[in-house]
Amino acid sequence: MARYDFDSYTLYEIKKQNVYSVKIRVILKERVNGAVLQTSAQNAFRRFPYYCRTVAVNHEGAFILEPCDQPISVTEGDRVVRLGTEETNGLLFAVTYEDNNIYFSFAHNFCGGCGAMRWIQGTLWQYLTDLGHDVEKTGILTVDTPLTAEEQAEPDVASLPDGEPVGNLNFTTDSFMPKNDYIEQMKDPNGMNGYYPIMIPKAQLMKYAHNNDGSPNSILAAMLFRMYVKVLPNESKFTAGITNNYRADVGCPDTYRDMVRQMYVQYDIGMKDWSVEKLSTVTRSRMYIQMQPEISWDKCRKVEEIRRQIDAQPNLEAKANYAFINSPTTHGIPSAFHISYVGKIEWGGLGPFLDGVYSLTFGHLLIEVNATEEDFCLSFQTVRKDGRYLKEFLQALDEEEIAYTVGDFEDRKLPEIVLPDA
Repeated sequence: MARYDFDSYTLYEIKKQNVYSVKIRVILKERVNGAVLQTSAQNAFRRFPYYCRTVAVNHEGAFILEPCDQPISVTEGDRVVRLGTEETNGLLFAVTYEDNNIYFSFAHNFCGGCGAMRWIQGTLWQYLTDLGHDVEKTGILTVDTPLTAEEQAEPDVASLPDGEPVGNLNFTTDSFMPKNDYIEQMKDPNGMNGYYPIMIPKAQLMKYAHNNDGSPNSILAAMLFRMYVKVLPNESKFTAGITNNYRADVGCPDTYRDMVRQMYVQYDIGMKDWSVEKLSTVTRSRMYIQMQPEISWDKCRKVEEIRRQIDAQPNLEAKANYAFINSPTTHGIPSAFHISYVGKIEWGGLGPFLDGVYSLTFGHLLIEVNATEEDFCLSFQTVRKDGRYLKEFLQALDEEEIAYTVGDFEDRKLPEIVLPDA
């Protein structure tokens, strides 16, 4: 087994490339009361001791996580927060707010969107309760909810069964990659890594998906493919990367920890006139092949082996170099676009107070999908603010008569993660 804390290993990659910053924007129906949020957020955060930790380097040059009893930082103003610094009391979690928005910033090494939502829901419940609202808390982890072994579980690699997946898919690596867009961004001194907030009525999209042999993932993938052939009709191949959460496959269905892998679907220009139903059917069939638990077991074993090799490196620099070069997260199959879906969150009693929930991460032509009770909230993330790609994506929605609203281009202002040196 790897030697150190399960949550510590992606920190080495951050020393080389900070691609693990996450920010989740929650839009409330009323303006935020900062004084109340200050106390509420700090009380709610204590419910999650596995997040109340700071990073240190030990005598072996290894990152270790140490308990921290300092309060979580809660400050006004949407800005770039420097996690792991004095600004955030050394914590890799922080809360900011502005107008009717609350921004939850954190480092991805602890959790992804699914795990973070428990902290976010608990914070919102505490805040709304402290304001005097009577909020139903079924399914929400509040300060008096006992910790469970299930929510803190990590996979036991030695206990995973053996097995070969039935069937396999071979992917080529000649898909279009939007590298030139980064050059265009560099030419613009005011360029931003930004996103367009898009809202689609949940009932309508689910009905459309049902009628077209689809799921939200497969329908959005089809729309993004249609977007690409409008923008780049002379390119021949486009690969979609679709996030798959494999916690349940490795015996940890309720853990806060982030365990995801990429599924891939390849489209070629010969499919440009296919119906959405046919594109969705092909997409789902290729996703289904890749959702076999045997693939997750193999992935989990590979991750464990990389972590053992990180442990074997002699110092922090060597560990960071090895982790970066061998990262299974950042060294996958080249993809033209990505979809990450956290849309199954149940908001319960919090629902009536929410106007939107948007997940923000690093990425270009990446759609992060979240949801309220009534709407899917899409973060259409891009390095271009000239409307390229967005216009064509919206045209694809229009052609299928899928209703939407879209906001202005906004800067993500993702948090920086600052780690100690050896």
